Amino acid sequence: MQDLWHALEERTRAWHALQRQGLADAVWEDYVSIRFGRTGDPRALEYLYPYLNHARRDTRLRAVEVVARVFEGRGPRALDALDYFVRNPDALLRDRAVQVVGASIAGSPDYVILEVLAPYLNHRNQFIRKLAVVALGKAAAGQASELVLTEIQRVAREPGPRRDEVEMAVASVFAGHPTEQVYALVGRSEAPEKIDRDNAHAVAVLVRGASEEWYQRACQDIFEPRLHAEDGDGWRRDFLRRDGISALSRAAEGRGMQPLLKMLHLRTNRCTGHAILTCAPLLFAGANREVNRGPLMQLAREGDVHEQRIAAVCLGRLMMGAEDGHAVGLLTGLCGAKSKAVQAAALAGLGMATVSACDEKLRRLCMDRVGDEETATAALRALGMIFLGSGRCDAFQDIRAAARRYRSLPVRGRQYCKPLAACYRATGLVYLGTGLLEPVEFLLDVLAAPAAHRFDQYHWEAARALVMIEFSQAALGWPYILQA
Repeated sequence: MQDLWHALEERTRAWHALQRQGLADAVWEDYVSIRFGRTGDPRALEYLYPYLNHARRDTRLRAVEVVARVFEGRGPRALDALDYFVRNPDALLRDRAVQVVGASIAGSPDYVILEVLAPYLNHRNQFIRKLAVVALGKAAAGQASELVLTEIQRVAREPGPRRDEVEMAVASVFAGHPTEQVYALVGRSEAPEKIDRDNAHAVAVLVRGASEEWYQRACQDIFEPRLHAEDGDGWRRDFLRRDGISALSRAAEGRGMQPLLKMLHLRTNRCTGHAILTCAPLLFAGANREVNRGPLMQLAREGDVHEQRIAAVCLGRLMMGAEDGHAVGLLTGLCGAKSKAVQAAALAGLGMATVSACDEKLRRLCMDRVGDEETATAALRALGMIFLGSGRCDAFQDIRAAARRYRSLPVRGRQYCKPLAACYRATGLVYLGTGLLEPVEFLLDVLAAPAAHRFDQYHWEAARALVMIEFSQAALGWPYILQA
């Protein structure tokens, strides 16, 4: 496929100017981030200038973040290309130049980072000092530099940086290499009735990849008190517990069943149950299959509805691409469970466990569940995963037929129809990295219409699908492909 941007320009020449602008607005962020990420290519700025000077403030801030991704890790030599930010008369861009400058020197020696960021760390503007501390933490991530720690502490004593920003900066610098001093700074252990949400994710960054001793210590001091929080009203308690689930999952990625068992007691609560269902698969990404497969399969067979749902998605992530017959058989059986929620989770797990298998029996299984709104979204996404990157025309025709059906139905109870949005996601999965133009018209149909509101799910899914068509799995990464 030719460059996506130019292919879309050719196909939309007859469109109204506002329609063309709407299409560009839908795809620019993901497209530029993936095509130019970490390249330092100044051509990326040509795509970003309209958004760096956009009327919407949030769009301008997103554009600055994309520029930071483009120049990330390119070193001090890339600074000459950043005059547009450093010397810009617009205060919003000039003040945030430190984000781009910091990203460009990420991975450089600590003395280089400190020298380049010194004007920002010593700036009289408190906001710029605050951004500089955040940029310093990201630039020196994983270096465990005492020089950087000293500088962060110095700036933190002055007005500007928030406490949680300082803690995250310190945690990033010492990620995977905690010390007693750093742990004391980041891992403030409060009594359960005074738990502070702010530092849980900083501790997760700090201990991820560290020794078992540090991980267990963080569990005891930080994560478990949140998982068992009883303070405050129901709303605060649920959010503290959800925060603990998210932070523990981040710290324990790849550790499998052991951290999952710490959070399973929260599965029946709607807030925390959803958090487990979303975060727990991270625990099994890259985990030992021989050790974790048996316990997960037992949980999927014998657990209650909540446990079956969690076990199904975790089993799929654990066995992703392995095409393990026992796991696939179990997940296939769960697709016939009495609970539609269990069926949906089993379909999600099945899609991961059989990624790119192009199995015709599983295709029919998915299509049988597309007619039921409770399982349709999961079935369509599973179909996309089963035919991931195949470019199969027959699978695409099934998706289009489902899209026609759901376009004709009224939307009940929400702003958009989830199965219809899943049709666009599934299209991108089937054509991932193929460069084929066959599905482009189908996706452009939704992007040609003005967005219904600021967060139009149809536009968002169709735009991501267009990006998937051009870029491979290696370029996109699994988090992008699996994102719900």
